[in-house]
Amino acid sequence: MHRLLRAIASRPLGHHQRRRLLSAFAADHPIRRHPPTDSAVPWNKLLRDRLARSRPDLALALYRLMRALSPGLPNSYTLPLALRAAPSTRIASAVHAHALHLGLHAHSDVAGQILAAYARIGRAADARHVFDALPVRRTTLTWNTLITAYSIGCDPDAARVVFARMVVGGAQPDAVTWTTLLSAHARCGRHLEVLELFRDMHSSGCEGNAEAVAVALSACPYAGGPALAKGRSIHAYGFVKGVVHGYMFVANSLVCMYGKLGEMGEAEKVFQEAREKNAVTWNALITSYAAAGMCKEALDVLARMECRGGIVVPNVVSWSAVIGGFASSGDMEQALELFRQMQQRRLSPNVVTLATVLSGCAELLASRLGQEVHGHTIRAVLDRHSLVQNGLVNMYGKCGRVTAARRVFDQMKSRDLISWNSMIGSYGMHGLCDEALAMFEDMARAGVEPDGVTFVAVLSACSHTGHVAEGRRLFNQMVREHKISPSMEHYTCMVDLLGRAGLLKDASELIETMPMRPDPCVWGALLNSCRMHGNAAMAEATIAKVLQADEAETTGNHMMITNLYASCGMWDESKRVRVMTKEAGLRKNPGQSWIEVKNKVFAFTAGNAPLPEAVEIFRVLNYLYAKMQDEKHAKGDAIATVI
Repeated sequence: MHRLLRAIASRPLGHHQRRRLLSAFAADHPIRRHPPTDSAVPWNKLLRDRLARSRPDLALALYRLMRALSPGLPNSYTLPLALRAAPSTRIASAVHAHALHLGLHAHSDVAGQILAAYARIGRAADARHVFDALPVRRTTLTWNTLITAYSIGCDPDAARVVFARMVVGGAQPDAVTWTTLLSAHARCGRHLEVLELFRDMHSSGCEGNAEAVAVALSACPYAGGPALAKGRSIHAYGFVKGVVHGYMFVANSLVCMYGKLGEMGEAEKVFQEAREKNAVTWNALITSYAAAGMCKEALDVLARMECRGGIVVPNVVSWSAVIGGFASSGDMEQALELFRQMQQRRLSPNVVTLATVLSGCAELLASRLGQEVHGHTIRAVLDRHSLVQNGLVNMYGKCGRVTAARRVFDQMKSRDLISWNSMIGSYGMHGLCDEALAMFEDMARAGVEPDGVTFVAVLSACSHTGHVAEGRRLFNQMVREHKISPSMEHYTCMVDLLGRAGLLKDASELIETMPMRPDPCVWGALLNSCRMHGNAAMAEATIAKVLQADEAETTGNHMMITNLYASCGMWDESKRVRVMTKEAGLRKNPGQSWIEVKNKVFAFTAGNAPLPEAVEIFRVLNYLYAKMQDEKHAKGDAIATVI
């Protein structure tokens, strides 16, 4: 490695390269005259000034100019400053190469900053190489830096090995060591180990710091049964140590922890007691309410945040959380309305917001609004993000625009399981079985392993088009080749497939072999097939089983049985089931339809109060009825004339 870096550093700069560097520096630098090249001191002073003003880009431009004018000018004070400004592996490696070329790589400050630069960008292997070559005795700081490299590189096992070596080597772990080790495990979702390490830290005599408390609190919601007790224990520990009210990020972690555990009273209390609140604090509370399904409360907090004024105002995270909460609770109309309000405030949505809104458009079949959101993603250069692309495929597919869904799918550079499932499902729900099966084969050739959702989609496609043999083959393939245990949805698809094809006996036998008790959807599929094929005997046997089952308390199946009897002229039985339904306190969900007009969805529900625009709607409806009657009479008169 050193030989390669030396070779890179020793390459001379050409005349044109020097001129480009001088021009670039002159464009960014506030002074037009550079320091003399006989001493590194004024250059180092300028480098420090750029870093102090959080302008690492100008610091690097200055360093490049310094090397272009005098390659041997940087000293042991210059290189650490340049390394602090290094934003990438390429630049860190280049400065490392310069240090080797100048013979300064063994200097303690330079070596320490090379190690820190590699650690900061997660280059654990390079950091380890530098660490092992350190010429001086390793301090707690250098051990901590190496552990940080493994933490950022998401390798908690290696971080733990380094920690053990540190202890054996006689170095004393401090609060930073423990916090870094905790973070390494938290980054990888190893939450139980985070809590064990926090306990070990306390047992070792190290009191930790506010950062350690915050990391431990973030792991509590994933601790299983004793999660709340552990969270309260760490809360009490932080309160005693004075970090709860002294550090805003600890209060934020507490709000998140209690919110994720559903303890909204505790979360609100911590929020109210916080001395200072930033956008993260407000968003933590909003997100917690939204995740708990308390969407009205989340919206209230958003309104409080907006009315408060000042520099802390609702941002895209705040709005996305509330929009996502309403979408998750099924209130897509409110989610879309909030999205419009967000746009009116000139806030640019992120990929999470757009994916949520696209999901809402798909559920409401609002294709025009979905198309507008698609246009927004293109303008915002977010249309290539997998989360957005999957949302677009799903939205176009559910809205019946399968060609548009396929166009988005074909434009995807990388496709995950959700992408394939969405496209196969789009074909399946619209009866395009051949296309769905072809897509399934393409998925297999692409090396993507199907899951249960994939097979629900292809079995549903087979069911809609009567591909019985293909459906049976896929069901067996799912169980035998992919080792996926059939769920209730898979059995429902198979019963529907066999029943629609008139194989009612096979469908009934499949239900008998199910390892779980059939749910109303399974019985409903068989009953519907009996109705389609007029098989009264099979219907009678199925009805008896449905009425005996615990799951019979379902309005849908009761209504299907009632209608089935009525269609066969068995009015007494139909009336009996209707009375049973009423006595059981079951009510049929009212019919609902909706229409999208000017990007707004209007819902019509049977039995509900009419919309404010009802008078105008019914006026137009009556006009249309009259026109249809006139056309009908005109057509009748024309036929009579011909005769």
